Amino acid sequence: MAYSTDKSRAPPLWGPRPSSSLADEARHLERWRKRTWQLHASVLISHLYAFTLFLGHCWAGYVPLHPVLMYGLWISAGMAFITWAYASGWSQTQSDPGLFFWHQLIAVTGVLALLVAAPKVAFQALVMLLVFSTDGFLAPRRTSFWMTWSCALVAIALAVYSVGPQMQMTTDTLIGQFLVVGVMLGAVIRCSVLVTYFRSMQYRLSASNEKLAVALKHIETLARNDDLTGLSNRRGVMERLQQCIHAAQRRDAPFCIALLDIDFFKQVNDRLGHDIGDQVLRAFGDVLTSQTRITDCAGRYGGEEFLLVLCDTQLHQAEVLLERIRACAESYPWSQLVNQELSVTCTLGATQYQKRETAEALISRADRAMYQGKALGRNRLVLA
Repeated sequence: MAYSTDKSRAPPLWGPRPSSSLADEARHLERWRKRTWQLHASVLISHLYAFTLFLGHCWAGYVPLHPVLMYGLWISAGMAFITWAYASGWSQTQSDPGLFFWHQLIAVTGVLALLVAAPKVAFQALVMLLVFSTDGFLAPRRTSFWMTWSCALVAIALAVYSVGPQMQMTTDTLIGQFLVVGVMLGAVIRCSVLVTYFRSMQYRLSASNEKLAVALKHIETLARNDDLTGLSNRRGVMERLQQCIHAAQRRDAPFCIALLDIDFFKQVNDRLGHDIGDQVLRAFGDVLTSQTRITDCAGRYGGEEFLLVLCDTQLHQAEVLLERIRACAESYPWSQLVNQELSVTCTLGATQYQKRETAEALISRADRAMYQGKALGRNRLVLA
């Protein structure tokens, strides 16, 4: 099935489509192409280095030239095919966009064939096979990697069984010793490059995760705060109310709530405009923030109505705090705030939580008390 049309399966481990639907597909594709070409270049260099070492073994007399040249031809043809597949975009239409299978097929079969034809270079061949397994990140699925290398290990075992007595390590001469060191050097460099590359990706991912955590925290704050007043929004203050209810049910902790409504706020908007109305709302947010405790929660319940949750507070204690808020709102320098004549007051209705009471019932009692205050002439506190 073509990769680009297979939407039902998760994207491969190394593919042009991001795993998250929120990611920018164009940017991910561009990064994937860049990384694929970087890694492809490192594979080409690795194969060229290995071929050079095999030629060194030929020059030292450990292996005839013919199988080494055949190996070089096979690897060249395979790498030419993979280069074309990447450059033309053909690889992106496959279920294996990283061409892991083709990389492994070309490399493993080439080395195994050379191992059987020239068992005296067995050490380099086996080390190369081990290094090739580090390309597992290109596998489209984890099962693809394990299945491929399970088959490869069986093939290696058969090759070792067939030519085992002729296999040797070329350390009997000085040149052979240099070649063995060269083999190990190439393997270490190849593995080190991959480790360094993926460590850098890990660091970038870690930095991205930190930025994401900050962004999520900011989003969470926005989801619970009112931009205009700086107080909690309806969701935030209702969550705090539920927390207090749970605390009261667990340890019988008293608490009170109050509904506050700005008197004749519609007239402020109609007479002076919504910009002045917004300034009044912001000022009320400042008043509530300055007059409530850290353990309390004041939130914009809707429009010009505010809900206050006063934790660990008896009703007589709440009365002192709420009366102070009412008086502070009445004496606030509104005219200086808006540069014209203005007087703003508020009406509050408060009540204390009763055992096994729901949030809706509690708010309803505070709401009735607030409307009782309005009926009595506004600018007052009524306790239910």
